[in-house]
Amino acid sequence: MKYIFFIIITILTSKYLYSKDLFNTSFHEVDFVSNDIDNEKIRQINQIKKISITKILNQTLQKDDYNKIYKLLSDDLINTFIKNIIINDEKIINDKYLSKIKINFNKKKIINYFREKKIPYVEYYPSKFLLIIYEEDEINNNLFSKNNNFYQYLLENNQANNIFILPKLDINDRFILKKEDIENTNIEKIKLFSKKYNLDDVIIVVAQINKEEANYKLVLFSDGLILEKKLNFKKYKFDEFFKILENETLNLWKKINSIENTSLNYLNCKVKYFNMLELKEIRKKLNKVSNIQNLTIKSLSYKYINYEIYYYGSTKILFKIFELNKLKINNLDTSCTIKLI
Repeated sequence: MKYIFFIIITILTSKYLYSKDLFNTSFHEVDFVSNDIDNEKIRQINQIKKISITKILNQTLQKDDYNKIYKLLSDDLINTFIKNIIINDEKIINDKYLSKIKINFNKKKIINYFREKKIPYVEYYPSKFLLIIYEEDEINNNLFSKNNNFYQYLLENNQANNIFILPKLDINDRFILKKEDIENTNIEKIKLFSKKYNLDDVIIVVAQINKEEANYKLVLFSDGLILEKKLNFKKYKFDEFFKILENETLNLWKKINSIENTSLNYLNCKVKYFNMLELKEIRKKLNKVSNIQNLTIKSLSYKYINYEIYYYGSTKILFKIFELNKLKINNLDTSCTIKLI
């Protein structure tokens, strides 16, 4: 019989674009017709392996580092990272195959690979970025105005699920932050404006538009640092621009907030607990903190354990990951106290 072959794959995405755990993967719906189901199933699984690991790398690495590792991805390398393969709702009806397949990866093995290659990575994303757009064209300039074409597009197209929060565009916005503050990169005024919206991460877009092209300057404020990038487009399309802006914003943010894997830092921390169950839970959560390389008991006392912690990256990022793992940190210079939130 002539070989019949038809494949449909739909990748299921989560409700929210950016999950808290960037190393998690999704189920993939597999639906195909073939007279060689076993071999085709293997081929499909291998394809899902690559799609899944690629998504993890794209989420956790800066663009340049992602490109370097992507070139090295082989089936053998991908297999070293795999924890297990889950196949749900599997059905075979004659030559038709259906299932939902998920590839789970060993997070620790992936991070160890990053460390071997001395590649920085991120463990989390901020919940949102405050988006400030200063628009200049040949006639007008708009900041916190409903005449701002960029804000109009976002509001009219209900961009509620992207990574940005828009200002209210009210009189208070215009009072706190003026066009001159954007032009002169007035850090204090920008910080004050971000406090109004209770956000630490701000992306400013200065858009200069004319009939021929659109020039953009992106300015990211994060963790007290600033990074800039310039973009140029011959064509002026909002949908394409905002997709690019999301990627560029996250890549700039990663450059500031990545966990560096080049050298170890040291911290002395005291763990406070009330009973053995609580201590066990604290230990479990500490083991999930990916940038801790070594956790050694230095001393023991009643309801306290003194740990030597060797970790990669900055202390600020370390404590943020502690908080994400529901651990409360009280920091005093070179020492700290850890307990459950």
